[in-house]
Amino acid sequence: MAAPESVRQLGAWPEHSGKNDILVGLSASHVWLALGWHDIRQRYRRSVIGPFWFTLSTLIMVGVLGVLYATLFQQNVREYLIYLGVGLVAWQFINSCANEGATTLISAAPMIKQIRMPLTVHVARMVWRNFVILLHSLPVILMFMLLFGYRFTTEFFLVFPALAIIFANSLWMALLISLLCARYRDVVPIVANLFQVLFFFTPVLWMEELLKERSWFADFNPFHHLIEIVRAPLVGSEIQADSWIWSVSMAIVGMTLAQMLMVKARNRVPYWV
Repeated sequence: MAAPESVRQLGAWPEHSGKNDILVGLSASHVWLALGWHDIRQRYRRSVIGPFWFTLSTLIMVGVLGVLYATLFQQNVREYLIYLGVGLVAWQFINSCANEGATTLISAAPMIKQIRMPLTVHVARMVWRNFVILLHSLPVILMFMLLFGYRFTTEFFLVFPALAIIFANSLWMALLISLLCARYRDVVPIVANLFQVLFFFTPVLWMEELLKERSWFADFNPFHHLIEIVRAPLVGSEIQADSWIWSVSMAIVGMTLAQMLMVKARNRVPYWV
C-alpha cells in the first residue's frame, strides 16, 4: 500500500526545539491525521467491515453491561443504557490515550532516532487514532437514543466543543505520560494500574446520585467532569457550568505542564528510547 504524500515527506521539517515542539507538531496536522488514519487502515486491512468493528463491539458491550448493571443498581434500563454508553465511550478514549501514550515514544524509537521531527506528532497521531475510534462508537449511543424516543435539543450541539476539549485534555496527558515513560520505564505499569483503579472511582458504571451525601467525591474527580461535558448534552441532563470550568482549566494547566516538561526533556528523548 502506498504511503500518503504527507507521510513520504517526513524528512522536511522547520527548525524546532523543546520550546516550540508542541506548536510545530500540532500545526503539522496533515501529517498526524494521515498517519493516524493509516494506522487504522493497516489494523483492519482485509477486514470486511473495517473500523466498524469498534461500533459493533461498543453495541455488544453497552447492551450487555447496560442490562446487567441497570438490574443491579435498580435503574431504569432506558435511561441507564444511554448514561452508560456515553460514559463508557468517553472513558475508553481517555484510558486508551493514557495507556498507549505510555509506550508511544518508546515504540516510535526507530523513527525518533532517524528523523528529527516534533515528538508531539507521534503523540497526536496516537490520540487522533483513538479519537477516530470514539467517533465510530458514538453512533451506537445515538442509535439507542433514537430507539428509545429521545428528542434532541439545541444543547446537543454542545457535544462538539466538548469533544474538542476532551481531545485537548487527552493530548496533554499523553504528552506528559509519554515523556515520563520514556525516561522511567517503571511508570508504564503504574499508569495502567492507576487508570484501572480510576475507572471504578469515576461515574461510568454508577451514577453520581448513588453517593447521596458523598456526591462531593465525584465533584473532585476531574475525569468525571471530562465525561460529563460530553454526556450531559447527549442525555439531556442539566448542563453543569462547573464541569466546563474544570475541563477547560485542566486543558490550560495541563498543556502548560506539558510545555514545561517538553522544554526540559525534548533533546534527551532520543537517548532515552
